Amino acid sequence: MPLHPRTELDADVSRALSALGAETSEPALDALAAPDAVAATLGRLPPSAPFLLRAAPPLGSASSRHGPDPEAPVWIRGTLGGADVRIAPLRLTEGERPTAARVARLLVTSEERPCCDAASCTNRRTLAAAWVELEPAEPGAAPRRLLVAAVADLDASRARLRAARAAAPLARAFAAPLEPAEATFSPSDEPDAQPEGPVLPAGKLARFALRPEGERLVLRDHDSLGPRQNARRNTVLGGILIALALGPWIQAARAFRDGDRNLTIGYVAVAAFVTLAGYAWFSVARFGARYHARSVPLFWAGRDRYVIAPWVSRTGAVDLLPEGRLGAAIALEELRAVSTVRRDDLVAVEINSDHGPMDVFLTDDEELAAFWAVALRRALADMAHPVARVSARKRARERAASRDEAVISAAPP
Repeated sequence: MPLHPRTELDADVSRALSALGAETSEPALDALAAPDAVAATLGRLPPSAPFLLRAAPPLGSASSRHGPDPEAPVWIRGTLGGADVRIAPLRLTEGERPTAARVARLLVTSEERPCCDAASCTNRRTLAAAWVELEPAEPGAAPRRLLVAAVADLDASRARLRAARAAAPLARAFAAPLEPAEATFSPSDEPDAQPEGPVLPAGKLARFALRPEGERLVLRDHDSLGPRQNARRNTVLGGILIALALGPWIQAARAFRDGDRNLTIGYVAVAAFVTLAGYAWFSVARFGARYHARSVPLFWAGRDRYVIAPWVSRTGAVDLLPEGRLGAAIALEELRAVSTVRRDDLVAVEINSDHGPMDVFLTDDEELAAFWAVALRRALADMAHPVARVSARKRARERAASRDEAVISAAPP
């Protein structure tokens, strides 16, 4: 039974899945968020059974200030043991149609990146990615690639092995060869088996997506338009404040005409403050109106740090500065836990650190929150420094706590 659409995203996703012959209640695989669920789920399907996979298109290059511009995921509808697939965007608008393609191979690639921003760190982190490569639509055209799995690891060999482990069941499902780019894989080389991960219905999975964007793993909310969502409201608030500022300006002019210096200064101060506030709201609204992306980043992890509510460019790319709307980036050595917490009738995905707990997002679906809590734990672990270092802030707190304990123990009973 299809899930009842509640938002514009739900309606667009339902349309996309219906065009592929699927429903929103059908389990959907996402090896970028839950790689350990792919093999077990596909292994339970009978021969020639249909399955649904979410993948991500390749991104452009990053700038000096921002990551690459985001791209929405796509749905791949395949049949177990067959290379023919149908592909639809995450959100299918009226008049759009899915495209047919054929899987040529699954390809594992890897690239090295810095571990963190510490000047003394010489470690290199490897990002290994598994791509579904489609046969060219026309002779001589470049093959189209879709990202289906990505792993970051400080051990280059292990990174490639983990990516291949996620890609191998998909290669078997598509009856396509798996072609590692830099190594030969064998079952004996595979990492130890992990517990089976959760699988969500496609309608629930659609809203959030996790994928690499440049050097960072980014979680996006595709049900939010980001700053553009409140552009009209902010414009109205700015207009109201500017209108309210007219009164103090008029009173300031009258007080100046009457020669009352104190009243003039008071009214000018109030009028200037309200005018400045109105201008600020107009500036926020202007940025929001120019925001082009149909998603907003909620979180990124990279270089041994993470940020909740990162700043964005007008195209939706994450700001590469180690800070966001909630403050500076937090070092992963200060991470305590990722959990789900009840907030009245809602459930929060919460990241707790030495700086206190912060909510990544709120939802009314406990299963959805639990799914993404597991995915974020994996992302944070992949991006952490190899040895748990102790920050200067943490060392200072520990010294202060030791002094307090010494004073308490030395005090007379």
